Amino acid sequence: MQSGTGLPMQAFMQGAQNQIGGLSQLLGSLFTDPSKPWENAMDQLQNYFGQAQGMQMPFYNAGVNALGPLQGMLGNMSDPSSFVNGLMKNYSQSPTATYQLQQAQRAGNNAASASGMLGSTPFQQQSQQNAQGIVAGDQNQWLQNVLGVNNQALSGYQDLAGIGANSANSISNLLSQLGLNMGQLGYGEGAAQNQNTQNMISGGLSFLTGL
Repeated sequence: MQSGTGLPMQAFMQGAQNQIGGLSQLLGSLFTDPSKPWENAMDQLQNYFGQAQGMQMPFYNAGVNALGPLQGMLGNMSDPSSFVNGLMKNYSQSPTATYQLQQAQRAGNNAASASGMLGSTPFQQQSQQNAQGIVAGDQNQWLQNVLGVNNQALSGYQDLAGIGANSANSISNLLSQLGLNMGQLGYGEGAAQNQNTQNMISGGLSFLTGL
């Protein structure tokens, strides 16, 4: 199941990942700049991650909220006989079936009266069979309708759970990428500071040597 915002969301996520990847490619050149651009890069990385996570969280939450009902429905369906019997407890005879029973009874009485069999055992057996057939058909139709609604709900919860799982994977990937890039920035910052210290020492020694 895809929502109307699926393509824009995917485009934004791809853009965010591209931006994060692009920033990581610049890490090698950030630490030779005395203006310390890596500090801005850290802020940008966190900003992109926050935007991407914000886009994903509604879908992630929808998936998490769908898990409870989905597991409940699957648990109820683990025993098919008990599941169907539970549904049938809510059955009530439809107005159509009631009308059909009345019409069948009236027609049977008229036919039996004309043939002199009204009240006889064969007539009563036939009437009972006719009524059972009408009720059984009505029950089956009701059950099919309910199962159809149940299957639609089950499919919807499954779709939501799948969307939530995909969003969780996307957030996890973004976190991994963010952690990697932040680690590189932190390492580069330390290396740059060490290099600056070495440069200062080297410059000082050169100055002293020139005296």
